[in-house]
Amino acid sequence: MHITFTDSAKNRLAALRSNLEGRLHLYYDTEGCSCENSGIFTLRLVEEKTAEDNEIESNIGPVLIKRWTEIFLEEALIIDYDDAQKTLILKSDGQYYNRNLLLVTDKDEVISCPVTL
Repeated sequence: MHITFTDSAKNRLAALRSNLEGRLHLYYDTEGCSCENSGIFTLRLVEEKTAEDNEIESNIGPVLIKRWTEIFLEEALIIDYDDAQKTLILKSDGQYYNRNLLLVTDKDEVISCPVTL
């Protein structure tokens, strides 16, 4: 499995992260959903890899993912940025997985604006 981050996605992600620590985790969030098949992917900043995690190669370095969620995704993924909608997008050549891919902290805080110092 491989993720390609477009240049616009890399720029947006860098602005959102600013100086925030953590590894990127392509996280399948099922909170509030009735079953494992009813979830949505987010990008989560986590402190470390767990025993449940695999690494996905990407053009910006390894991205973590829970082993059991890989079955929901195709082998080649793209994370893009839509400047008009101000959203990150998780997609493949065949479909969209999430047109509003949120960046969240490990405490479930959504990072929606670039951090300013």
